[in-house]
Amino acid sequence: MVLFGGLAAGWPYFPTVPLTVAAALACVALLERRQPFHSAWGRDHRDSKCDAIHAAVNLLVLLAVHGVVAALAPLWSAGTWWPDRWPLWAQALTVGAVLDLSLYGVHWLSHRAAWLWRFHAIHHSSERLYWLNGERRHPLHAGMMAAPGLLAVVLMGAPAQAIGAWLGLLAVHLAFQHSNLDYRVGPLRFVIGAAEVHRWHHKREYEDAQVNYGEFWMLWDHLFGTFRLPKHTLGANEVGLKEADFPMEYGPQLVYPFRRRPAAADVSADDHGLARAAFLRETGIAASREAASDLRAAWRAHELGHIVAQPYLGLHLRSHAAMLGLAWRTRNVAEVAAQLARLALAPVGHALGRTPPQNAGTGRFGVMEHGAWPPELDPNTFQRR
Repeated sequence: MVLFGGLAAGWPYFPTVPLTVAAALACVALLERRQPFHSAWGRDHRDSKCDAIHAAVNLLVLLAVHGVVAALAPLWSAGTWWPDRWPLWAQALTVGAVLDLSLYGVHWLSHRAAWLWRFHAIHHSSERLYWLNGERRHPLHAGMMAAPGLLAVVLMGAPAQAIGAWLGLLAVHLAFQHSNLDYRVGPLRFVIGAAEVHRWHHKREYEDAQVNYGEFWMLWDHLFGTFRLPKHTLGANEVGLKEADFPMEYGPQLVYPFRRRPAAADVSADDHGLARAAFLRETGIAASREAASDLRAAWRAHELGHIVAQPYLGLHLRSHAAMLGLAWRTRNVAEVAAQLARLALAPVGHALGRTPPQNAGTGRFGVMEHGAWPPELDPNTFQRR
């Protein structure tokens, strides 16, 4: 009420929103001491300093987002597709409805795409839940989650005050959502992502944590079947990650997503090098066969190059780009369309982990159809036999 009422009355965004959010967060922290959900979560787990830095950085980013939106607002015709005559609280809720779909979508994807999970794992790494955990996020991942929704509401003409008001409310909500506070919201738990619902998303067993992705509303979890609310109580030792060596300092967490993976990554790097060499070889063979007007052999070389390149997104896209070039030069309209579609679908397939092995990659092969390993290639060295 203070947040929306003050802004609607003409109070300046700064310091109204920062002070209101800070006071609300302090209240959550004090309430945790009076009525904790787990007393063990009230003790430091080598995380307090790190989480405080996360919170300071990410809350400053929220203020910066409001400033950027306010500065860019004159570039768009505010209100074109926006209910600008509604009261501020209603406009803020509308911002929240759009933004929450973006947060849900990228959040869900972050549990399925390995490179996104390396950013998101930081949020899941805490071995307790308390008021600061809501902001334990890599700032780049926070941006990835919010960017699609923010872009949508800005293009729709939402005013900076409405966007900023919702972001302030969301910061307070995230503190309650992750709090070590024993509270209940009754039937609202099916509508709002309160702590009693969201805690289950932080279960240590990764396969059990694929539930309750909603940042504020639970609508999308209900629609997409990811809402779960077990009847038993979540134990104090049941949250966090299985990795015992996950960094607990802010600096190492900030670079964690970019850190080269040990052991298994070395094997992966070797495989990638072999695949790249084989792909370049097959691309060269395809070019020479095309120059000799042997299109059948040229296409087969591209297919072989695609098969070895397919596990690696960059090489995968290059293989489709090479086939698109051949299709264009030979005026193969159907194949041009097939390659354009594959270029668009390949990143989605990699993100969802749904890239079928040994797929030849041409219009003659089903998009999601698995294939047998080609007899022309050695499966270990990728050399031609």
